[in-house]
Amino acid sequence: MSESSNSLAREPTRTTTVRSTDTTTPRTDYDAATVAETLLRAFYAQDEREACIRAGDATGAVEAANLARDLMGEAFVAEFPHVPAPRAHLAGVRFVEALFLQDEIENRDAFAAAVDDGLDESLFLTDADPRDGPLLDDARWELVESYLVEVCEYAAIDDAYASAQTRFWKLHGQEMNWMDAAASAHRIKVESMLDGVPATPGDVARLADYFVAGVAGHDQWEDDEVEAVDGILGLVTTYYDELFALRE
Repeated sequence: MSESSNSLAREPTRTTTVRSTDTTTPRTDYDAATVAETLLRAFYAQDEREACIRAGDATGAVEAANLARDLMGEAFVAEFPHVPAPRAHLAGVRFVEALFLQDEIENRDAFAAAVDDGLDESLFLTDADPRDGPLLDDARWELVESYLVEVCEYAAIDDAYASAQTRFWKLHGQEMNWMDAAASAHRIKVESMLDGVPATPGDVARLADYFVAGVAGHDQWEDDEVEAVDGILGLVTTYYDELFALRE
């Protein structure tokens, strides 16, 4: 992690897989179903980290966190083939770490209780100190956005994505009107994934709509990973099928 301008940041304990090789010819043969499953398993691992922290399971939380980092990195490499693989992978790592921070904000009371019960506070990217005031005013949202700025830098995404995605996550966590914000943020990411390939506004909007539907499906996930992933795998596969077809 680069030196953060936000003093809340803590370097997490992790084993991050960052690709050390590069290629001058971007891959274009990614299988949509494989990438879809990789992405969904990354999100499931993120959820598992949260569940393990709540349960006081430090080992499980570390394993889930590192799996989420690796899988999201793999997904970003497929999403951004025009970006050197090490940078795309690191963008995915930073993205899921921004999600970890979001979890630390939205579950701050439960996480603080887990630390009071003996959970190692070094598992967190910030800390688990009790905080007062509305969640939307938590100072750590600035850190979430700073992580997303790094995502934009590594993956060559328009930096407007960082603030737009942060706004979506803030609204989503509070069960406010998040869908329009999610679609707006994701359209920025789609444009960057297309890397100048001509696409109609309708194409971009349709992919953003798939993304919103995927988020809604994720919100219904239960504890079984296979059932959770399989439940929206077809939708996310269609998303990648269309994205990859546009890039070709």
